[in-house]
Amino acid sequence: MENTYQLGPTKPFPVATVNRILEDVLTTYLQEAQYDPEFCRQMTKTISEVIKTQVKELLIPRYKLIVIVYIGQRDDQSIVIGSRCLWNPKSDTVSTYTFKNSTLFALANVYAVYFE
Repeated sequence: MENTYQLGPTKPFPVATVNRILEDVLTTYLQEAQYDPEFCRQMTKTISEVIKTQVKELLIPRYKLIVIVYIGQRDDQSIVIGSRCLWNPKSDTVSTYTFKNSTLFALANVYAVYFE
């Protein structure tokens, strides 16, 4: 494979499309779900794989994807989730969606890092 000498993406990462994917997947899998630690452990793995598969189907060239899903119990408490990344703000980005129902919350992040 020869070098392309391409230092930036030809088109921007479709954040809005990925946000819709996150919303659809989280709502589909968790709308009627009740919090259970074992169920949530399995759902984080399943949901992250489904999201990764659907985003890869968009065929966005030269982006590495990192999908992280958090699921926790809603029990009159607060939580702060933070992340730090070292990246190029011109080409790298993140998509985030938060879902809540009566017993649980879920946060899904898709980090898209351009591979030069």
